[in-house]
Amino acid sequence: MAGSIQKQFFEILSSLPERHADILKKRYGFYDGKRHTLESIGKHYGITRERVRQIENDAKKSLLKKNADFFDKWLKEVKEYLDYLGGVRAEKDILSDAYDFFQKNLNYKDAQIIIFFLLSLHPNLERIPENNEMHTIWTDSKTKALLVKKSLEALSRKLKRHSSIIEKDELLKWFSEIMPEISEKRVLESYLSTSKEIISNIFGDYGLRSWPEISTKGVKDKAYLILKKHGRPLHFREVVDKINTHFKHHKTAHPQTVHNELIKGDEFVLVGRGTYALSEWGYRPGTVSEVIKRVLEKSKRPLTKEEIVNAVLKERNVKPTTVVLNLQNNPVFERMKDGRYTLRLSA
Repeated sequence: MAGSIQKQFFEILSSLPERHADILKKRYGFYDGKRHTLESIGKHYGITRERVRQIENDAKKSLLKKNADFFDKWLKEVKEYLDYLGGVRAEKDILSDAYDFFQKNLNYKDAQIIIFFLLSLHPNLERIPENNEMHTIWTDSKTKALLVKKSLEALSRKLKRHSSIIEKDELLKWFSEIMPEISEKRVLESYLSTSKEIISNIFGDYGLRSWPEISTKGVKDKAYLILKKHGRPLHFREVVDKINTHFKHHKTAHPQTVHNELIKGDEFVLVGRGTYALSEWGYRPGTVSEVIKRVLEKSKRPLTKEEIVNAVLKERNVKPTTVVLNLQNNPVFERMKDGRYTLRLSA
C-alpha cells in the first residue's frame, strides 16, 4: 500500500505479533483489498473460526492500547462523521464516502479498507447486517436504528397507499412528517438510503422496489416507465429511442420488440397510428367509432360535431377529419335536424 496514511496503518499493524498482524490484515483486506472470512483464515492456520475471532479481538485491543494517540484522532473523526449523518448510516454509503473522508489522500480502494477497519475498532459503533428491508448499517445506538427502521416502514406504507412514483423532495417531506425530530435534510437522506424497499429509478423518482417503474426488468417495464415519466402518448419509435437513451448500459431495444410489448400489454392503449398511451390515464381500447359511441353514451344527450371531435381527440391522436368521417359514415350514429348527433335507438 502506497502513501503516508496507508503506510502508517500498515506499520502499526505490523508491530503486532506476526500471526495477530497477519490475521488482521487478512480480515480487513490490507493485503489485496479482499476481506477474508474467519473460516478461510482458520483453515490456513488450522484453527477454529472462534479462535480466529478471539485473536482478532485481542489484536484490536492491543492496537488501541499501544497506539491510543494515533487511533483516538481517527476514531473521533469517524464518530463525528456518523453523528453528522444522524448516527445511522448504510455501510455502502460509508464506503462510498471513504475517498472524500480522507480528503482524497488515498485511492478509493485503500480508503474503503481503512474506514471499514476504523469502524470495526470503534468501541461505541455497531454493525447491523442487512435483512430483506434494510442494507447493512453502522450505528451508535440500536434504539436509534430501530426508530429509523420503523419510520421507513411507515414511509413505505404511505407510498403503497399513494401507489405512484414521487419526486425526492416530496418524499423527504413525507419522511420529515414521520420523523419530526429530524430537521436536517442530509440526515433524512442518509436514513432513506438504508432502505431496500424504497428506492429510486433512473430518473431519480422514488417508489417501492416491486413497482415496474422503479425496478425495470424488461422491455415492457421500460416502455411503461418512459410513458409514465413523459406523461403523454408517444409513438412507439419515440419509446424505442428513449429506452435506448436512458437505459444505454442495458441491452439495445429493437422497434419490433417494443411494438410487440405495446400491442399485447394491457397497460398500453393504441391512440393513433403507432402511438400509445397508458390505460391508467383513462384511455380505453377501441376504434375511433367505438370511442365516439362511448362519448355519446356518457353524455346522455345529443352532441354537436365539434363537441364530439374535441372529446375524441382527448383519447385519440388522430386528425379531426378522421373523427368526422367516422361520425358521418357509421350507421350507429344519427344526425338530428339541429345538426347534433346521437345514437340510433337500435345501436
